[in-house]
Amino acid sequence: MNTSSHSVGDGGLATPLEQGKLNIGIFLFPGMTMMDAYAPLQVLAVSGLFNVFTFAKTPSPLPSDANVSLLPNYGFADTPPIDVLIVPGGANPSDQMQDEEVVDFLRRSGRAAKYVTSVCTGALILAQTGLLDGYRTAIHWAYADALKAFPNVTFESRRIVHDRDRISGGGITAGLDFALYLIGEIAGKQQGAAMELLLEYDPAPPFQVGHPARAPLALKQGIQAKVMELAPGLFG
Repeated sequence: MNTSSHSVGDGGLATPLEQGKLNIGIFLFPGMTMMDAYAPLQVLAVSGLFNVFTFAKTPSPLPSDANVSLLPNYGFADTPPIDVLIVPGGANPSDQMQDEEVVDFLRRSGRAAKYVTSVCTGALILAQTGLLDGYRTAIHWAYADALKAFPNVTFESRRIVHDRDRISGGGITAGLDFALYLIGEIAGKQQGAAMELLLEYDPAPPFQVGHPARAPLALKQGIQAKVMELAPGLFG
């Protein structure tokens, strides 16, 4: 638990860290899926229960997959101690997986954290660090085969997977469920339930094909083909 008065770095403005609250650090990187990070960020920040901040290699603006620039609160050089590490994903996280500086920083941060977590293909980045060795994890269904490159990591087809101090959310929108679950895990189920109601989180998807088991085969094959086209290096 953070007990310092560490203030925000040169990046995006943030509320000074409060003593006695856990620090939740969300990793940002170029080309990432914005919702993977910002859906949990919204839920966790609104709860008021934690110090929530973003960090990246540098505090400079980053492009996202939504044509919106993301401004990290911190760069690696001044990121505060992280109690809960959140690693989001993107359509092709290969560059982050191959970046030794990123892998080393996340590995060191994860080893010191109370919880190591991911959303979507952030699981692949964590797998690259070795932080998922011996653990079960969720990931976007269309990237499950990419986890086969990490034989010490076990894929589990669930929206949220909690294995000891590792918690993961599946594809993109699962980040909302993940964040609510995380609040319940750390602060208690009543707090999680309160946030679920405050945010009126009662999803009713119009097409009912969000899980691959319910999707027509042709649609599922088309999405899988698109993913393999976006990230060919992950499916060797």
